[in-house]
Amino acid sequence: MKRSSPVILVSEDEYGKFDESTNSILVKGKMHHLGISRVIEPGDELIVSGKSFIVSDFSPMYFGRVIRRNTQIISEIDASYIIMRCGLRPGMDILEVGVGSGNMSSYILYALNGKGTLTVVERDEDNLKKAMDNLSEFYDIGNVRTSRSDIADFISDQMYDAVIADIPDPWNHVQKIASMMKPGSVATFYLPNFDQSEKTVLSLSASGMHHLETVELMKRRILVREGATRPASDDLTHTAFITFAIKKSGMVYRI
Repeated sequence: MKRSSPVILVSEDEYGKFDESTNSILVKGKMHHLGISRVIEPGDELIVSGKSFIVSDFSPMYFGRVIRRNTQIISEIDASYIIMRCGLRPGMDILEVGVGSGNMSSYILYALNGKGTLTVVERDEDNLKKAMDNLSEFYDIGNVRTSRSDIADFISDQMYDAVIADIPDPWNHVQKIASMMKPGSVATFYLPNFDQSEKTVLSLSASGMHHLETVELMKRRILVREGATRPASDDLTHTAFITFAIKKSGMVYRI
């Protein structure tokens, strides 16, 4: 983590961030100065324009709510499952293909906890710059390596402990991705529709990978109000289909 001081303001449906350099908070694009002598700590309550916020330590689930977003982000429920399914932990070397606004990168860096590396391959220069700017607000990105290129043109002698790909046509690149994975490592493919998922899964076996599962994860918020508790009506239900595959070593034993 880059900072140890509290940086996030949370409420039931809105978020803000704390700017340590100016001792100010930013909520919905508006800056509010706290004053030079004001010190805030986790658990403190701040009333901003009549709305109550609680000060919280940073967590990657807040990242996508307070950054400048230039693309649709991977949701916190999807990102958390990806981290667990891939077994990401400190000391690993991770390859991320397609960075967007950096939200998935935030979860990866949080899991690495400063130990290991994250290599980001992104062909869009603007996306890459914005993602790195966003990440540098909350992390020391000294262990992040970037390559502005298409995965087809990316060259690396590194063998990765996990690969996370958020690109529209992974079936065209699974052979390349598999060639950079350690045996037993897991690849994740994040795709919005059935056709893309089907093409990706059908391409795996020819690349030395074994399909583990394809899932769709849904989060249902409940609005708790006295005498009127009910599900939220404005939630986004479908985010994406997520395919997981494990790299085979090539060794087969019959028992």
